[in-house]
Amino acid sequence: MANTPYIIFTEWCNRRWLNNLGYKRFKLSGDVTLIQETGVANFMRCNIWHVKGREYDLVIDTGMGLDSLKAFMLNETKRPIKALVTHSHFDHSGCLHEFSVRMGHREESEILANPSNSQVVFDNAWTKIAIVDLQQHPDYSAQTYSIKPAPLTHYLDEGDVVDLGNRVFQVLHLPGHSPGSIGLFDSQNRTLFSGDAIYDGALLDSLYHSDKAIYAQTLERLEGLSVDVIHAGHYPSFGQQRLRQIIQQYRAGENTLIDVEQWFRDQQAQKADMFSDQDWSVFT
Repeated sequence: MANTPYIIFTEWCNRRWLNNLGYKRFKLSGDVTLIQETGVANFMRCNIWHVKGREYDLVIDTGMGLDSLKAFMLNETKRPIKALVTHSHFDHSGCLHEFSVRMGHREESEILANPSNSQVVFDNAWTKIAIVDLQQHPDYSAQTYSIKPAPLTHYLDEGDVVDLGNRVFQVLHLPGHSPGSIGLFDSQNRTLFSGDAIYDGALLDSLYHSDKAIYAQTLERLEGLSVDVIHAGHYPSFGQQRLRQIIQQYRAGENTLIDVEQWFRDQQAQKADMFSDQDWSVFT
């Protein structure tokens, strides 16, 4: 009993340290947890997905890397963790280097192994808009921010399978937003993890390695997919009806992100707090 005050203090320090890591978790179902970086603008914040499996756990996308994602996740699970990136952009690949198993598409591999800010699309207007809350991340600077090299250890392509032991995902190659964008489709549970191939917001098809024609084919494919839930790379999850509406709006030119700085000003006008939580009440 003499050590009790020390134990209590140590546990308090550990909780305080974990809380300061800059992540929040939201449990969506029995084996799927949403992890989000705090202090990142809600319109830019990447959805980090933690899927629990029997053999190992899977983390899908890894955020900007402002704090250690692996340290946070080691408090969430005791199973081995494998990391998968849906594509190489800075808001999805920031903590990939922390994991020993790093999976993604071959067409993104060179960028991930030797990232430059322009290759991971952290340049030009993206460095000028306020996407990080400096009160929560005082060491952040757009002038010094960069992604650490994270060579892929496993390549994934169309038709490959990611088997967690009790849940199986088929890899879908979903190019257009970027050449090596991929998604994970669980046909048994009719669930898709889509990355940035589709999400419920203004879609990006004009980046340096985007391809509008190929993206149109990807959206046509997604439109015909038998799916009940789409867990996307940004914004709250949605169902098949909303999926089709997003695609129809895109085709009508209603939700395409063209001018980043104007888009940012529009977001500012709509939201008093740019760093507030999104409304996930439908799924949480």
